[in-house]
This record gives sequence, structure tokens and C-alpha cells, in this order.
Amino acid sequence: FFFFFFFFFFFFFFFFFFFFFFFFFFLMMRNHKSIYILHRRPKTRPSSYISAVLAILIFLSQKVPQPIFALRPTTSASRIRNLLSEFDRTSLNPDRRAIAIPGVHDALSAKIFSECGASALFLSGFGVSASRLGAPDAGVLTLSEMEDVARGVVSAASPTPVIADGDTGHGGPSNIRRCVRGLAAAGCAGVTIEDQKFPKRCTFAAGGGVKVVSREMALKRVKAAIAAREEAREIDGNDIIVVARTDCRAAMGYSEVVERCLLFEDAGADVVYAESLKDRNEYVDLRSRLGDSTAMMIAQLQVQGTEGDSYEECQVLYDAQEVGKMGYALALYGVTALQAVISTLQGTAHEFVLGAGIIHTDSKLTLSSFDNVKKTVGFPELYNFEENYN
Repeated sequence: FFFFFFFFFFFFFFFFFFFFFFFFFFLMMRNHKSIYILHRRPKTRPSSYISAVLAILIFLSQKVPQPIFALRPTTSASRIRNLLSEFDRTSLNPDRRAIAIPGVHDALSAKIFSECGASALFLSGFGVSASRLGAPDAGVLTLSEMEDVARGVVSAASPTPVIADGDTGHGGPSNIRRCVRGLAAAGCAGVTIEDQKFPKRCTFAAGGGVKVVSREMALKRVKAAIAAREEAREIDGNDIIVVARTDCRAAMGYSEVVERCLLFEDAGADVVYAESLKDRNEYVDLRSRLGDSTAMMIAQLQVQGTEGDSYEECQVLYDAQEVGKMGYALALYGVTALQAVISTLQGTAHEFVLGAGIIHTDSKLTLSSFDNVKKTVGFPELYNFEENYN
């Protein structure tokens, strides 16, 4: 009773107060000659007042904030987070598997892996350098080129989330900022930032020749990426996760790997991983030193079908189940698609040249039928859509 009494009392009080205030103010303005002369205009028609009131109402209706419980569309970054949250590293389930992530290099490879059921994809800087430039992964690929490829890959693979290779961030703090926010705007779910010196080298290709920045500089890179992640969310409305990577094992030893990964974790990286650890014992030990809530990844190179250089001969390859047993949520195979494409194209090109343009039916190579090509790139879906709306 008292609540309603005071409510109506104050409501009518303020209503009449403002009404009489503006009424007398209007009369004063009309009667004051000096002001009247300065503001002499033709009388305003009633329709003008109505238009003004409608304009104000429309403006206010556009400024009404959304309720805090309003549903937001699921982002690709949230899909990655959901996958990570489903992986319980403390579980004793022997069938626990890490999330197997294939490396892709263009929209077609992304589309094929997505349609075959891959849970997530990795847009490899190595693969994009090779497919777009025909060049090695040595810092020659620009951020603009990577963003351009990322947009096509994200569109072709949707709704499968894509983690993009951010390399060293393409420069200093401002470049890292632009890299993270640019890839987030392109629709990527995540971005990797590593601690190599520029120009970078692929760890698997360079081996012990990889050079890294100081521990302090490596940490600043990750912190810059995390700050850019927050800006992408708050300013741009784009969500993205930061994957912090160290390549220091060959150059500085395992103890430095541990120190850097702990710093990356404390800084707030969403995922932490180290390239090219020596053996299973190091992977298991590193996993035990970081918190249970920190997601980790193992990156590997598929060795099957290659000629066998010094690195490949000594590498042990872990499948997704073995990676999961070690407590790692993500198992990355970064250049699988590129290896398949190069092997097939080289064989096909060789037979094409020798066969005067013909790949014979008795060839060991298997070319996709043209019907399968049309299906893969989406012609049936296109025809159905056009038939419905033409």
C-alpha cells in the first residue's frame, strides 16, 4: 500500500511539475521581445510536433538494450571450448581420445575433412605457404594472405571450427593485435602464437636450427595476443581462443620448455603446447606440471608414405587415443592434407606428361570420377537451390 502510494504521489508530482515548468517557460519565451525577435519563425504546424514525437519514440525503441538472458548465436570459438570441456583429462577411461585435428591449406581440403566428420581443423601456415605461394614456411606469407585464405576455409568448413596458424604474430605487439583480431573477424575459432625469431622456420623442417626469442619476449607475445582476444570480444564482437606455442626444445632444452609453458598458462592462454619434445616421458611430465583446467596439444607430422629423412626415421607417431591417455586434449597432424595432395599430384603429373594427357585405366593412380568432383564442390546442392527459386 505504501509503495503504491508513494509511487503515484511522486509520479503525479513530477508530471505536473515538468508540465507547468515547460508551459510557463514557453510563455516567457513568447512574451520576451528580444528572444522572440531572435527566434522569430513561422508557427510550427501540429503535424511537425507529431513527427518529432514519433522520431523520438523510434530512436528510444532502437536504444532499448537486449535482456541479459537473450540467446546469442553459437560461435566457432565456443564450439572449440565445448570440445575441450568434454575432454576430462583426469578420467581413467581407457577409451578416452584426444580431438584429432587435421591440417588443411585451402577451402577444398577444409570442406572435404569437414564433410568426413573432423571435429575441428587447423589452417596450417606451412600448407598455405605451399598452396598459395608455392613457397616454404619461412615467414614469407603475409597476414593479409592468411586472412584471405581463412575466410574461404571458414566458409567452406562451416560449422566445423578452424584454428588458424598465427606464426609469430607477423611482427611486434601491434601486429600481433591485428593478427588476432583479423583472424577472429575472418571467423576463426582460434589462433596460434609462437616464440620463434623472425623469419620463422618450420620446426619439423629446420630441426635444431630453430631460433627463439627470450623468455620475456615470448611471454609478452602471448600477453599481447590475450589482450587482443579480449578486444576482439568486447569491441568487435568476435570470439577466439589463443593457443600459445613454444619451439624452444631443440635450442634451449626441456627445462626451458616447462618454464615457458607455465608462464603461458599463468598469462591466460586457452591452450598451451610445445613443439618437438624428445619422447613420451617429456610429454607426460609436461602435462603433469600444468593445471588440470589448462588444455594442451601435441603436434605431429604424419610419416607414412614419405622418403624418410633423419627426423622422420626417429619420430614416434601417437594416435588420438594415445595422445588422450597422456592427458592431452588435442592431437594435431598439421600437414596431412598437403602430404596427400603433393603425393597424388606428383604421381598424376608424371603419368599425365608421359601419357600425352591421358591417365590410363590400368594406372596405379586413382583419379576421382567427375561426378564425384561435382558432388564434392557442391553442384547438386547448387542445382537444388536454383531449382527452388528460379
